[in-house]
Amino acid sequence: MRTIHKFRLEVNAEPQTLELPENSRLLHLEYVIPKRALTLWFEVTADMTAPLFPHKYRIFSTGDGIPDQAEYMGCAVDQYLPKSYHVYEIKD
Repeated sequence: MRTIHKFRLEVNAEPQTLELPENSRLLHLEYVIPKRALTLWFEVTADMTAPLFPHKYRIFSTGDGIPDQAEYMGCAVDQYLPKSYHVYEIKD
């Protein structure tokens, strides 16, 4: 059985780590204006005892250099500022 969990990334240029179960799948991401943060919804196993693994994410702005080992996850737009946030998983 699976379920959907919500996670948050702060809008900055620093790598951020989320602890996710194996085979988690990103379903949607969105910029939440009042929080000034990105919210990500993942489909995960419903087994609350499943081991968690660190996944490193970074938010890039349009025009930023993106490392070759980074994998695109999605994009969100601030509707009040001319800003787009591109989320990548950083693979080591």
